[in-house]
Amino acid sequence: MASTISLLHEKLFLCSLCKDIFTNPVTTPCGHSFCLPCLSNFWARHQSRYCPHCRRVFAERPDLSINHILADISENYRKNRPEKPLEEEKVVDVEQMIQERQQKIERLKYSLQLQKNSYLREVRESQKVFSALVNLMEKSHKGLVSAIEEKQREEEKRVETLVEELKEEIKVLKKETPEAEPQIPANDDQSEDVKQVTVSIVSNMSLADMKDWSKVTIETDPCVGVTRRALSDVMEMVKVEVNRLSKSELKRIEKYTADVSLSAKTAHPSLSVSDDRKQVRQTDKLQEVPDHPKRFDRVANVLAKESFGSGRCYWEVEVGEKIEWTLGVVRQSINRKGKFTVCPANGFWTLSLKPGGQYMANTSPVTSLALEQRPKMVGVFLDYTEGRVSLFCAESGVHIHTFMDSFTDRLHPFFCPGRLHGGKNAAPLKICSSFCSI
Repeated sequence: MASTISLLHEKLFLCSLCKDIFTNPVTTPCGHSFCLPCLSNFWARHQSRYCPHCRRVFAERPDLSINHILADISENYRKNRPEKPLEEEKVVDVEQMIQERQQKIERLKYSLQLQKNSYLREVRESQKVFSALVNLMEKSHKGLVSAIEEKQREEEKRVETLVEELKEEIKVLKKETPEAEPQIPANDDQSEDVKQVTVSIVSNMSLADMKDWSKVTIETDPCVGVTRRALSDVMEMVKVEVNRLSKSELKRIEKYTADVSLSAKTAHPSLSVSDDRKQVRQTDKLQEVPDHPKRFDRVANVLAKESFGSGRCYWEVEVGEKIEWTLGVVRQSINRKGKFTVCPANGFWTLSLKPGGQYMANTSPVTSLALEQRPKMVGVFLDYTEGRVSLFCAESGVHIHTFMDSFTDRLHPFFCPGRLHGGKNAAPLKICSSFCSI
């Protein structure tokens, strides 16, 4: 049997990951075989569940057992494989290198096409957003112009009516004014009496029915009120539209949802991490935990087990009625011991709620944020390639804050449940179950 096995081609016994003869080989559901350590390391490194050879994705991580038949055959081949001339080995290696590079070219082309399709979708989505806003502004502007024109027409009619009334009163005054009579010599006293009587008669005949025009005014800027009301309506409509578009954007982002779980070995000793690694709460005493180099020892923080070094990912955290918390992402190489400042320069891109109800983006200096609605669920979106970390109110879809930076290290989701505040902040932070996997 040994001589028969030695006649087989060596590539039948090679693991495509380590390029060596199988050691403890396992076979995936799609029929491809790998060394158990190689496949385990590959899945851990790529945080995925797909076949490295055919790229088939498995709904759940397969429960793999060693293929003992293949293991025995591989071991026999290892012991009895024929010696190859040096030149032949070189030829085989070169051919394999060529094949690997050709496969790499195909994968790069495929990845580029996927990236191009993604960019095109982003462009189409952005066009929809801006078109909707432009249409809303144009519609609002037309309404404002129509309102101003209507106000102007009303003022013109009013002024025309007032002018006609004034002309009618002038005619009446002209009719009531007595014609000039010949001068009758009289003494000064008589002349004054006649003058008073004449004025009195004219006054009694004309002023009784005359309007008090001193109280009639014309607005010099009648459209200010209209404009202000219209602008107020426009701003309200824009706010509604922006919120609607934010919900639309958040819905689009949700397809990048990642399954995130907490890393207990990074948790500060005062934190309690649930068995399912989805919740973390502050406690009033230190836990008995091993002193791990990755554990926070001064501030009550904890990181996710997962880290991201490319692409996009999204997760949601339930904060409920908590009065203090911090969420975001941090660099894998951040300082976890002693005192440090939380800011992007030190590898922290985080948002905090302070006990007084104030929301802060932890920039340097900090950026205060005014939120109309207090979020009970916070969504965190990381676009590693674009250097973007955005936080949303997951219930309403309203955008809270975005950090823009350039990332070079892998990033971990970051959680801080905040101090207890006499039990008022004892509720845990809860990582929501994932909608889908990436």
